[in-house]
Amino acid sequence: MNINQLVEDNSRDGSAVRIKSSTPKPNQVSLPQGHHVHQTTNDRTNTIAIQVPPPILPASDRPMPSSSSATPPTPSYIFRGHTSSIHALHFFRYNHFFASGDSEGWVVIWRLTTRRPVAAWKAHDGGVMGIKDWEGTRLITHGRDHKLRIWQVRDTDLDWLSKVLPADAKDEDEARQPWLVHSMDVNALNFCAFAICEDSDRRTQPQAQPPPGEVANVEATPNSKINPLLLAAPNGLDQGGVDVFHLPSEQRVSKLQSDNKANTGMVMALRIFHKEINRLNIVIGYEDGSVAVCARKEQNVMPVWIWEKMMTARPHKQPVLSLDILTSGEGFITSSADAAIAKFAIPDAKIGAMQAEKAINTKHAGQQDLKIRSDGRIFATAGWDKNVRVYSAKTLKELAMLQWHQEGCYAVAFADVLLETASQEEEALVTGNVMDRMKQERDTKVRSTHWIVAGSKDGKISLWDVY
Repeated sequence: MNINQLVEDNSRDGSAVRIKSSTPKPNQVSLPQGHHVHQTTNDRTNTIAIQVPPPILPASDRPMPSSSSATPPTPSYIFRGHTSSIHALHFFRYNHFFASGDSEGWVVIWRLTTRRPVAAWKAHDGGVMGIKDWEGTRLITHGRDHKLRIWQVRDTDLDWLSKVLPADAKDEDEARQPWLVHSMDVNALNFCAFAICEDSDRRTQPQAQPPPGEVANVEATPNSKINPLLLAAPNGLDQGGVDVFHLPSEQRVSKLQSDNKANTGMVMALRIFHKEINRLNIVIGYEDGSVAVCARKEQNVMPVWIWEKMMTARPHKQPVLSLDILTSGEGFITSSADAAIAKFAIPDAKIGAMQAEKAINTKHAGQQDLKIRSDGRIFATAGWDKNVRVYSAKTLKELAMLQWHQEGCYAVAFADVLLETASQEEEALVTGNVMDRMKQERDTKVRSTHWIVAGSKDGKISLWDVY
């Protein structure tokens, strides 16, 4: 057997092949490209150690790093300025900004490229439970003061807004707040934040006009057209019911009533979305640990909506704390005050009670918030045990644990990266002077990176760049 054949037989596992020769000097060996030879010589024998590197896999076939990596991940940056627990986080405007909301009602907008605040104001008299953006120019905030408010945050608005952080604010300071476009009374007793989706069916839009004198009249002004939204929030009187509102009209267009035959308790988590163009779905997590998927029936008369309960399940023994919809719209994942995480498929037809597609016991009770990344591959949870954990959305296997905070984590968010946008950014030609190029490189990184932010009881926000 010659050396080349021996190398070929042993090159698959990346091990070292050791060959002993009785001749005084080894003959010159022709090795495959990329193999390295180390030769040692003594009086009796010559030894050639051939190091065969492992094969290089394509990027799509490379496995994700395991959570048992020798070097634990570290935050890319720590944002400081809040003085109370962080309960809401949200990226917007192609990830150039993210917003944070705390338990004292403060909202701060941070610019990701500079790591500095661009706006800070007291949005609510109670804690902020949820934040979403409306086409990047408006922020929707939901507070414990039973108010849902919509703020205008265009680039021109950010220039004159107050940038004094809560930690530096004084009682007598009058912060320059964004323009309040809408303000609605909604329920906040359930500790359940609102959910939104685009109104793809224009028949939903009410014909009535907004209340006289309402600031929402800005919608009718030129160059200010914005796509309508459907907003879901827990009903104030029916603890298991859900209200659906239309924006910008602020009118309630439907009420999904609770099931009198099931004592589910309060609504704890909500998502509203279109699985198909005209098929509106609501996924609800309840206080008793159960979940339900309801779909709006197709009908010609739109003023009256009829809801059908497609499936129910009880994957948790404790209240559902959070849930999120898979990017494909084919399923959802839930977390709870217990240690379980469950994954469900969303049925196309009514099937009644069903079991989880996958469920695991994480042995870490209290995973307060759960978010799925925009590509649908992984999701992250914020835990009461101070840690953020990253899981595979396919297998629910834990991939990484992000440790930095000294107190419990209550909120987590992913940057929303569109694959088409990231590809276009990488192929864009860099023009201009050195400063322009540096700015463009920073903007490209911000747009194309799957950032994770986590908020904690300590008022700090950690920024991570993993996977």
